[in-house]
Amino acid sequence: MDASALSDIAAAQRLIDAGADPHDVLLVARAEAYEAIVAAVGVLDEGGDPNARESDPGWHLIETDAECNPTGREIGALHESLGETDASGNEDADLWE
Repeated sequence: MDASALSDIAAAQRLIDAGADPHDVLLVARAEAYEAIVAAVGVLDEGGDPNARESDPGWHLIETDAECNPTGREIGALHESLGETDASGNEDADLWE
């Protein structure tokens, strides 16, 4: 998302109209999106609902081959990979400037 897309978000546009710097509004939007992703990945990494009963089902992410057959390898520690996927190479540091 770039600053020009903020005009499509009514609350963001109101902030800008009230004098907020569009770049700051954009950083807040990006930081909150990142936090939502961190939370979702954390749930995936946990393997189940932490409030569930022991008898409730959980989950595991597994790798598959090109035909969607399980390879037998589990995928874990996704949260550790988030910073590594930042195309800027900043490992998300620019979200907190």
